[in-house]
Amino acid sequence: MSEIVLETTIPVLRVAKLEVALPTYKALGFSVGWQHQLTRAAPRLTSVRQGAAELFLTEHPVAPAGAVVYFVTQGVDALVARAAAAGLGPSFGPEDRPWGDREVYFRDPDGNVLRFGQPRDR
Repeated sequence: MSEIVLETTIPVLRVAKLEVALPTYKALGFSVGWQHQLTRAAPRLTSVRQGAAELFLTEHPVAPAGAVVYFVTQGVDALVARAAAAGLGPSFGPEDRPWGDREVYFRDPDGNVLRFGQPRDR
C-alpha cells in the first residue's frame, strides 16, 4: 500500500468582491500570485501569498464566508505596525495569551478572521 503524505494546506476563503478584500490582505503583507476566471461573468479565484503561506480567495459560493485561519508567525508586532501603516487595525490584540502565544487578529471585509500567533519562546 502507498504511503499518503499531505504536503501543504491552502485554505479557501469566500469574499464577495476581490477588489474590496485584497487591500486587507496586501496590508498584511500578502501579494497576489495569480487570478483565474472562466468567463467575464464567472466568479474569480485568486491566490495570495506571504512567505510559505498561501490562501485562495474566491467569489464563488463553493465556500461560505466567515472562516478563521490561524498562522504560526514570527514578528507579530512588526505585522501590526505594517498593517497600521496601510490603515488596517486589528480586531484583537496584539496580546500575550495564557497558552504561550502572542496573538493578533484581523478581520477582512467579508468576516473572515486571520489569526496570527507567535510562540513567546521564539
